[in-house]
Amino acid sequence: MTASSSKRVWLIRHAQASFGSADYDVLSARGHEQSERLAAWLVSHPELNFAHVVRGTLRRHKETLAAIERAFTSAKREFPASAEDANWNEFDYEAIVRAYASSRDDDLVSAASNDPTNRRAVHALLAAALREWALGQLDGVGETWQAFGARVAAARQRVLSATPGKILVISSAGPIAQCAQAALGCDAERTVALNIALRNTAISEFRVGHGWDMQIWNMLPHLASPADREVVTYY
Repeated sequence: MTASSSKRVWLIRHAQASFGSADYDVLSARGHEQSERLAAWLVSHPELNFAHVVRGTLRRHKETLAAIERAFTSAKREFPASAEDANWNEFDYEAIVRAYASSRDDDLVSAASNDPTNRRAVHALLAAALREWALGQLDGVGETWQAFGARVAAARQRVLSATPGKILVISSAGPIAQCAQAALGCDAERTVALNIALRNTAISEFRVGHGWDMQIWNMLPHLASPADREVVTYY
């Protein structure tokens, strides 16, 4: 594939879900605000014409994309019907954390267990658990790091056969970080760090030809002013 025929893929992480609630997969009130702000920014740029749209099958993917679809409809701009691909879904982070916590009793587990609303403690626990999972040091997790990477690779391959033009994908932090790994050739630990750093509704752009080339990472143009800091989230 030549440079002139390469595709641009915009990978967007879903808006904030309901962290700490009975159903994490539902967008929070802040998540809905983030998705509306993202949608308004996208539709305000006439050069952003998407030829193909795909999302994971999770509710948080669907609700994030719904705001974008409404904005394009309101602006009377064309927007293609979305395709679903479960390979863009997130790994089972709850199973990974359970497997990590069941095999040790350390400060990370205690801090997060004693106060599940402490996002820094939960962040530290998740980072440690993901590193051990990625390095193959956790038992009792149904999907291995390698199997997760393989299904995301299958999702990337389907993107290559999509309609020519700019492609929009609504997904989660884990699959987007896997795409960064494919582009950068980084190891599993660095990929976990990229995963943990990805913000809700962040835009990452890749140029896809013979391989994946990362152009933009973790951008929030719709939440760029100092006043927007309260709206920026990681979970």
